[in-house]
Amino acid sequence: MDIRVLQPSDGDLILKYEMARLARSEPDENERQFKMWHASWRQESLDHYLPLGWSFGAFHNGALAGYFLAQTQLFTRGLTQTLWVERLAADEAQVEAELKDVAERLRREKHLQRVLYSDANS
Repeated sequence: MDIRVLQPSDGDLILKYEMARLARSEPDENERQFKMWHASWRQESLDHYLPLGWSFGAFHNGALAGYFLAQTQLFTRGLTQTLWVERLAADEAQVEAELKDVAERLRREKHLQRVLYSDANS
């Protein structure tokens, strides 16, 4: 497993990954379109998060196996510096655990006080 910082050029890869996940869970095309409009991985979100350098992807044999979109926030819940993870997606529990470990190591490395994860699943 190779884990690396995601680049703006990875946006299409993430969209393809998420569209495949959505197709597996939602058979109705109209419902998929509606969910895509409100998804945390929509194009506008990727355009915001990917250039910041806080988002990571896990790759297995060159294919995206999971990722998270993140940014730092100041003065959240009484803490001075927080790593906010807007979206964490993985096909396997092991990949999810490794990505959470990356977020925690990043927090320590950059002297942030906490990692907060969004409650949203989309």
